[in-house]
Amino acid sequence: MIKRLLFLTVLLFSASTLRAQLTGYIINVGQGDAIYLELPSGGNVLIDGGPSGEPVYEFLKAKGVTKIDHVVLTHPHSDHYRGLKRVFADTDVKNFYDTRAENIDAIGDNNLRELADAEPGCNTWFPEVGEELRWDPQVTVKVLNTCSEVTQSRDNDVINNCSMVIRLYYNGNGMLFMGDAEAAVENAMTRVFRNGLNSSILKVSHHGSRYSSTEKFLARVRPEYAYVSFGVGNVYRHPHIEAMQRVEATGAKLIYTIGGTQSFTIPAQDKGQSFPVRPVFNVASMTAEQKFEEMGLTWDPGAYAGAGPDSPAMMQLSDYVAPEGAAADWPAR
Repeated sequence: MIKRLLFLTVLLFSASTLRAQLTGYIINVGQGDAIYLELPSGGNVLIDGGPSGEPVYEFLKAKGVTKIDHVVLTHPHSDHYRGLKRVFADTDVKNFYDTRAENIDAIGDNNLRELADAEPGCNTWFPEVGEELRWDPQVTVKVLNTCSEVTQSRDNDVINNCSMVIRLYYNGNGMLFMGDAEAAVENAMTRVFRNGLNSSILKVSHHGSRYSSTEKFLARVRPEYAYVSFGVGNVYRHPHIEAMQRVEATGAKLIYTIGGTQSFTIPAQDKGQSFPVRPVFNVASMTAEQKFEEMGLTWDPGAYAGAGPDSPAMMQLSDYVAPEGAAADWPAR
């Protein structure tokens, strides 16, 4: 009887330890974004859904996922929202997080929002800059950029800069998910959040576009691992070599989704274990040769250092005042 009790105790302890870890998957969806997170307390998150329903559907099916606690649409471009339609059709979604940006050249974003409205028991949220999301009692989740006010535009830069940027912090590790935010937003965030950008794990913005990943921003983030999500032979020729060179110059290891779905795990902290807890990275092998667009000119990030006063994302970031000693609110990794 005592042996049986000891055996059950070991099983329960092992299960609770596994559950207390945070695991992230950067899903190979081709030219688009989809990130799936398993939270320490048992909840789950999907950030974007890629350009079509099949890849994210197959991923969730393989994992046996039938319910998602938190679904995030970073911004209304089709390579981020199309796959989410299948998610709403096939899974039980509890919470949907959206910007108030509307791409007036598209109807698919509104179709998705109609699906979210029709989803039984699903709440729709429009977080504001600086808001903390209560996803897990063990994880700090903060919104660093979004357009929480109605913004209608056909300008891709405006829509990209409305991207909901989210930073998670767990066991001494920051995880920064950038959507497609461009250099102007990056520079504004460095002014507002200062050391609060510090993250060992970075989902590189805009599929590695030259218009993102500035040196100043990367110096604040100081990533150790940088994930780039893109499709082979895409018409935008993402990722751009000068952006990748800036990321590599930080010492970060670049990881591409063309090698397959990539993942990392931040374990629970064991007694006596050093802090911060070191993540474990499962890097899928490259299955396609990495190619970059040939560039004759070097991009000057100074040309994109600011944004006009009519930019909705810039206005909201300017209106948000970080609390006194904001850096102290964000434990350094």
